[in-house]
Amino acid sequence: MTVLDRVAAWVSVPAPRPGAAIRLLCLPYAGGGSVEYNQWADLLPEAVEVRPVHLPGRERRIRERARTRMTELVPELADALEGETASPYALFGYSMGAWVAFELARELRRRGAPAPRALLAAAAAPPHGPRSAAMYDAPEPELVGWMRRLDGSAGMPLDDPRLLAVVLPRVRADLEITDTYLPRPEPPLDLPLRVYAGTDDEIVPVEHARMWAAQATGDFRLRVLTGGHFFLHERRTELLHHIARDLEA
Repeated sequence: MTVLDRVAAWVSVPAPRPGAAIRLLCLPYAGGGSVEYNQWADLLPEAVEVRPVHLPGRERRIRERARTRMTELVPELADALEGETASPYALFGYSMGAWVAFELARELRRRGAPAPRALLAAAAAPPHGPRSAAMYDAPEPELVGWMRRLDGSAGMPLDDPRLLAVVLPRVRADLEITDTYLPRPEPPLDLPLRVYAGTDDEIVPVEHARMWAAQATGDFRLRVLTGGHFFLHERRTELLHHIARDLEA
């Protein structure tokens, strides 16, 4: 497989912008996919080229084995992005995706690759912060109830047993990534860090989101939006307004 083939397996470009000033690589929340980001280009400036990341085990990669450990997923993703980091780029991650983006930035630093121009983390406590109870191995009724409370189904078929049987293994695999993740002690990242939090997020209170400041030596800013854990859906226009301003800065 060539470098271009490897990149294409992991990254798509819904709206190519060859003249864009920066590429925004977007990582999904647990159980989510690239579809969340496909329409972002319509709401972001022409200077930003949105590049959703496709993780194994979902969407066009549904036949692949889903990864269940951060230590397996991140090096593979870093391998796939070989050459992509030569152009200006930023990393955005939502919930689980924020931790993947954070570890990706650290892995790229270990390899001596160019750093992202900024790390954007949404709906996530910092890796060194307080943890929620592990859910990846919870009984199905408990896990489904937890998903309902978060209002994170985002169209997932929680009432259809047949489709739920397809969705839940993906959710469990992603939750296993976060529930078993233990970050290695390393120096803070030398880059700007932008964090987005929901006022009513029962998983990530605003005071926990503020703790991200310890993970970077660059300029830190916390944006607080009205909503729960999935303000990604509730406040999409407002979130993208903040992202556009932060990337421009």
